[in-house]
Amino acid sequence: MIKKYEVSEIDCAVCAGKIENAIKNLDGVKSAQLNFITGTLTVEAEDRDFSRLEKEIVKAGRKTERDFEIEEL
Repeated sequence: MIKKYEVSEIDCAVCAGKIENAIKNLDGVKSAQLNFITGTLTVEAEDRDFSRLEKEIVKAGRKTERDFEIEEL
């Protein structure tokens, strides 16, 4: 399953890359792409239950950017 999110509070492309890599390493995530310019995060996961995964995505993002937030598109 694939979901897209709007990401806020990303300061630079390097931070976006760190967040993307952290999300890619989460259990159940097949792929993740964070477009710094559009602020769009696309996540493909094995599991259809994104409610658990969304919490992990935010947690992974906040390790790089304290104010990292996502909103489902």
